[in-house]
Amino acid sequence: MTRHIKALAGRVMSLSATIHSDEVGPTLKLALRIFLILFAYYLLKPAREAFILADGSAELRSYSVALQAVVLLIAIPLYSALYKRVSGEKLYNRITAFFVVTLLGFWLAGSNGFAISVPFFIWLGIFSVTQVAQFWALVADLHRPTSGKRLFAIIGFGGSLGAVLGSVCASELFSYVGPYTLLLLAAVLLVLSSLGGRVKTSDSNAPIRSATTVDWHSMLGGLHLVMQLPYLRILAVLVVLLNCVNSIGEYILASMVVDHFSSIASSDERGMRIGEFYSDFFFWVNLISLLLQFFLVSRIYQVIGVPGAILLLPLITTIGYALIAFFPIFAVVRIIKIVENSTDYSINATSRHALFLPVCTSSKYLGKTTIDTFFWRLGDLIQAGIVFAGTTWLGLKLGAFAAINVLLSMLWLWMAMQVGRYYKHYTEQSLQTDKVDMTKKLLPSRPDSHTHGD
Repeated sequence: MTRHIKALAGRVMSLSATIHSDEVGPTLKLALRIFLILFAYYLLKPAREAFILADGSAELRSYSVALQAVVLLIAIPLYSALYKRVSGEKLYNRITAFFVVTLLGFWLAGSNGFAISVPFFIWLGIFSVTQVAQFWALVADLHRPTSGKRLFAIIGFGGSLGAVLGSVCASELFSYVGPYTLLLLAAVLLVLSSLGGRVKTSDSNAPIRSATTVDWHSMLGGLHLVMQLPYLRILAVLVVLLNCVNSIGEYILASMVVDHFSSIASSDERGMRIGEFYSDFFFWVNLISLLLQFFLVSRIYQVIGVPGAILLLPLITTIGYALIAFFPIFAVVRIIKIVENSTDYSINATSRHALFLPVCTSSKYLGKTTIDTFFWRLGDLIQAGIVFAGTTWLGLKLGAFAAINVLLSMLWLWMAMQVGRYYKHYTEQSLQTDKVDMTKKLLPSRPDSHTHGD
């Protein structure tokens, strides 16, 4: 029975990208894991928006996003200390267990009347980047660049499918069970995501490549590593710009959502309507993302490669926010944000993870986690400063914030070009290393190659 299921899964996966028979099982396991993670996340996102916007404002939401960077700055040394002791599946499982326990704590506190809006908003922001970063660091560690470029699109499809179904379930359940039950359901899904045993791929025993000697044991661990390696530094800048642009866009959308539902007097009713709006919004984002992930990502890689793929989103945001700057209308903003986010969650997200395929193991775990958590939220922190200065000191309208995003998107596009050049260089080095290792395996061992000490 299992053999037939794998064969069917292999045929379905082959519609998205080329996959070999021995890759079906591990790829299916990884796709299922990210499916459960993003299913859980999209059960939680509407609850987060309802909590923060019903009793707060778009500005409070913006500043809460910024606080995540501060919390992550404290968490990075703790993660570095944990990485010294465990890695791979063990590291992933321990991070997952931490998030499950804390999520159950929010469920218990919120169900008993405690205010959790700001702490939960910060927690979910940290969860979204850390949990996903751990997953993709593990996936990158299990694949070489050649196989990863083929299989990442399929694995990412599992995440896109989970996001769509999570959005649908959140939309259907939100009005009936309320936000706190969604928290409990998400905790169950996260527990399931850590089950199933260790994943082993044909590339699991690939040689660990390291092009530098860096003191990984410094107090800030991952931050020290990112600052030492030029490729990681430029990736960090890219992520800061990416999330700064996206977060300013989220502020523009949230401001319009608050204004749109401001006539509803009851806070509970207003929160319910906002939650329903975001459930519908996330559904369309994730449905389009799902289609892009399955049908286009692998084919885009075949035509323009990973370096070309990372240019697409900054091109879209440059054009999109230029339109918003001239037409700051609710319907226009909603459509452009759907296009931006769906491209980000499919083509751009998969490409960002693929950028770590040719680097060493420490860069995949310490470096990637630091970039995808602290530097990601650093973009939010910069966004909060822009929003504060724009609203408090300069009195900017939403169209002006869109114009700022146009300028940032143009800088982001230029940085993406630089990242592409580095990626090509590291990929060529990685392929040369693989050829040398294969040659060593094929050559017969020489009997006189032992040292005198042996």
